[in-house]
Parts: sequence; C-alpha cells; structure tokens
Amino acid sequence: MKLHTNDSVSQQSNLRQNVFPKWVALLIFFPLLSFFAPGCQKAPMNGDLDGMWNIVKVTPEPAEEIITQKLYISFYMHVCQLSYPTGGGWMTGNMRYEGNTLSLDFPYAIGNETAEVMLRQYGINSNPATFTIESLSKEKMVIRDGETVVELRKF
Repeated sequence: MKLHTNDSVSQQSNLRQNVFPKWVALLIFFPLLSFFAPGCQKAPMNGDLDGMWNIVKVTPEPAEEIITQKLYISFYMHVCQLSYPTGGGWMTGNMRYEGNTLSLDFPYAIGNETAEVMLRQYGINSNPATFTIESLSKEKMVIRDGETVVELRKF
C-alpha cells in the first residue's frame, strides 16, 4: 500500500487547479465562437444591387422578341449573368458599378448576332452598355441607357 506524502497531494492539487481553468475557458470560448461565426459571412459588395432581378418591362420593347418567358439578370461582385428559366440560356458578362452608373460588358457576345439579339431582349442595345440607375431599392430598380428604360424587381 502506497502512502501519500504531502508532496504528492500537493502535486495532484496543482494539477486540478491548472486543468480547471482551461476547461472553463473552453466552455466559454465555444459558445462565443458560435455567436460570432455568422459574422464571417461576406456582405454584398454592391449593396442593394447584388442579387437576382426579374425584368418587368423594357421600354421601348425590342423590335424582335425571341424569348417569350421571364427574363432574369443577376449581379454579384463584378459579374453580371443574364438568364431565362426554361430555355437553359444564360450569358455571363463583366459589371462595373459606381455611384449611379452601371456598366455591362459581354465579351463573348461581340460579333455574335444571335447573342446581340438576345441582349436586346434585356434592354441592352449596345455592347458594352452603360446604364444610369434612376432608382434602386431592396425590391425595385429602374435603369436607363439613352431612350431605353428597364424596370426590374428583386427576385
């Protein structure tokens, strides 16, 4: 049978004192980590502009209508994507947003007549195109390029 000396009891007591604060620290750390973790999400770079928009109306209407369904345009970071749901069609371009100016450039559409006709369905009559943002909120946006006005709602 082993006898406990004061030194071994003292060492065990020190071990308990050193372990307990680490355990308490971990107990506090993990709930705090879970509280602050959602704050790591990336905020929209372009404010209310970022997201998917449904084109409600293009004025004047395109001379040739090739897409007879809802049209969508999405803005994320420096990218713009045009799409429509059932045809599987989409076109990706570059976007620049400064103040109330929105510039769109679709490099793969240059010299492609079918792509240029598709762009006109979205109210984009030139490539690259520069729109003035007449109004922008979390739900609605109105952009203008010369005589062309495009009304959109957030999807």
